[in-house]
Amino acid sequence: MRGIQGRTWRLYAISGGLLAVVVAGAVVWFSAGRAEQRADNLDQLGRACAGLLPREQLEGFVPGDSAGVLEEYGTMLEPGRESRALLDCSLAWGAGVWEPEALVQVRAEALIATQVAEADAGSRSIGDFPLPLPAGARGGTGADDRVKGSEVSASLQVECPGGLRGRSQASTRFQVEVELPSTADSDYDVSDTERLLAARTAVGVANWVIEHQNCGREPIRTDASPRPAEGPAPTKLCAWLDPDELGFAEEEWEFSGDGTYNPRAGFCGGRIAGYGAPTGTPVVAVRAESWSGEFARGAYERHAYVGTAPGRRASSSAITSSDSPPTLALWAESVCDGGPSYHRVAVTPELDFGGKKEVVVEDHVRKQFSTDARAALDRYLAAPDGWPTRSHCHDTTILGEVEEWRR
Repeated sequence: MRGIQGRTWRLYAISGGLLAVVVAGAVVWFSAGRAEQRADNLDQLGRACAGLLPREQLEGFVPGDSAGVLEEYGTMLEPGRESRALLDCSLAWGAGVWEPEALVQVRAEALIATQVAEADAGSRSIGDFPLPLPAGARGGTGADDRVKGSEVSASLQVECPGGLRGRSQASTRFQVEVELPSTADSDYDVSDTERLLAARTAVGVANWVIEHQNCGREPIRTDASPRPAEGPAPTKLCAWLDPDELGFAEEEWEFSGDGTYNPRAGFCGGRIAGYGAPTGTPVVAVRAESWSGEFARGAYERHAYVGTAPGRRASSSAITSSDSPPTLALWAESVCDGGPSYHRVAVTPELDFGGKKEVVVEDHVRKQFSTDARAALDRYLAAPDGWPTRSHCHDTTILGEVEEWRR
């Protein structure tokens, strides 16, 4: 009996040893497999999107347990191709519940005339690009939440005087869009370093297009020093917007606006930061826009269509509470370098509805709204570095006010 037990023990020992060897071999094989998969993914990252992705900074998102999914379209199209895509690429890792665990997207697209008009005449906040840009280029950065984590983005528009080849329609401007994964848990925590990375990637893509298209402009510098962190000061083109000088709300303000001069259109904006409500009825937000030539005609037609052009609405001292803050817009017309031009300066006063659905503005308060709007317009028109002066505007005529509030 003792001999049988001894033989049984030896069999268990041998089986256990074999199992340990198998398990150890499986672990080594699995580790080797992960290492090989990650190496393949890193190689794919280096080659993807014409080799323009920041490999070193994205390595932390590259897994070893699944292959990356790369989709690329067209890179640089040949003459006669109708797509506007100059580069269209996405690289995803990991199968999440609703979306990949990490995603990189890059697109460079030639803009046709209607898109250029929309970009120039529409609302845009382009003063936050962390790199200094030359004339003929403007951009911005952003951040967004994902199902898990967040992403950082950068956009850049670049003019090509020599035009873009291979387009079905003539085009002298292209746009770059870049989206990169972020290490932040939410969009509010995306760092300035990650925004700078997205911006540099967008500039790298733009320079790739400039080189391949030979479109008549110098590459944009990527080694330039980042702009200082944004504070209470507006851009040079919008330096006229000084709340203290204008007597507006004595709060901290945040600004947006053009970082480079565009002869077709200009934009400056400012509003108080945070959610505090100052006492009285001071101006808490300002927006100034100018359009020239065809862009002026299009902008005026859009405002006329929705009833916010001068002379289209009757005056009212009763203002109804709504999601949109009450705004008084003052319009003017000039002759500028680009032809007939419109200027629109809008001020938003702080109104206390006190829980009521409607407030009636007294005459002296309403007159102050007009005074504030005219002061902002006068300062805008006279600013040495402002859009009207840069565009050599003259023969300016005041067209009238528009009360943009619910009655």
